[in-house]
Amino acid sequence: MNRLVLVPLVLYLLIPSAVAAQVKIDVAAKHYRVQEEIHARVENTGGRSVTFCVELGQASPRGAEIESTPSPFWVQEYSDSKWGTLMIGPDVGSIRAVVVLETGESKEFPFRLNDSGRMRLRLNYWYGSILNMDCYAPPKRLKLATSSIFTID
Repeated sequence: MNRLVLVPLVLYLLIPSAVAAQVKIDVAAKHYRVQEEIHARVENTGGRSVTFCVELGQASPRGAEIESTPSPFWVQEYSDSKWGTLMIGPDVGSIRAVVVLETGESKEFPFRLNDSGRMRLRLNYWYGSILNMDCYAPPKRLKLATSSIFTID
């Protein structure tokens, strides 16, 4: 009798989260070296368009050089049994731009990291095509996508 009640309850809790997972972040590999190029792709797997912001002033180290690597992600490192956000953002005054992905579309964002450890990427996004969205004062009801964990040695 308890199983008859438990199964519908579990399905009720799991199905909405599966439907809501509209944006997927794919990281090409599970292991990288410091400053190796990481290919991360944002994919809209849902049935409607999504909007997110890209930081155009983002840069990545490449040996002694710095290269421009626009990115929509914030990077987190696992340390001391918790996730913390890396301070890799651009200086004050950078430009953010709106990106809209239609159903089935994807966009790749290559970048490099100087840090080592267990990492993941996170992305804030919104449902719908919001071309005039202000990335500095975005609307409420944001959604969050998280990549799988990868390691940098």
